[in-house]
Amino acid sequence: MTLDEIGLEFGTDKASHHHDFLRLYERRLSHLRDRHPLLILEIGVYKGGSIRTWSKYFPHATVVGLDVTPDCRQHESGNVYVRIGDATSSSFLFDVISEFGRPDLVIDDGSHRWDHQIASLQTLFPLLKEDGFYIVEDLDTSFEKHLENAPFNGFSAISAFDYLVKISRVVTGDAALGSERPYDLFVAEHGKFVSSIEFGRRTAVIAKKSDPLLGSN
Repeated sequence: MTLDEIGLEFGTDKASHHHDFLRLYERRLSHLRDRHPLLILEIGVYKGGSIRTWSKYFPHATVVGLDVTPDCRQHESGNVYVRIGDATSSSFLFDVISEFGRPDLVIDDGSHRWDHQIASLQTLFPLLKEDGFYIVEDLDTSFEKHLENAPFNGFSAISAFDYLVKISRVVTGDAALGSERPYDLFVAEHGKFVSSIEFGRRTAVIAKKSDPLLGSN
């Protein structure tokens, strides 16, 4: 079965009947399907459809869902685990990493607030394994219409989408940036470890370099 077919089976909104993320993800992630071991962290469990989708598509993976809602523990089964806590808390995330190890794939489908998306990225991307992937979903909350209904900006002066654009300038510009200074210390230090950022409808897939010590591909 394709990733999208599995997503439709489990009713996740990532499937083609709603957001249509999964066909993009399969193009980027299918080579990991038989990797063992494989650790997947997903921020945001909700009704469990997404973590069950990852579990079936990646049969050798350990899938860990992170959520602030204790009821989400009911979705644990087989190779799927749920840990309750705040994914913007570095101490909580470090506890998860200490228990399960460094992830190969992180999906942020949490609160969709700019400050939360940026904070989780800043903590987890450095811990992502080389040649891993970091996905930030629902980036449409970075745009005007969503701000009419909810304070998705939180405490951030920059949207999550624009923050990823700042990183993409470092990735694409590389040594040609000249006197242009990266947006902040995280972008300066970790942007050079990003091999690509692919933007899709409402989402982005960030690929980490296979050998970050090289500094460039």
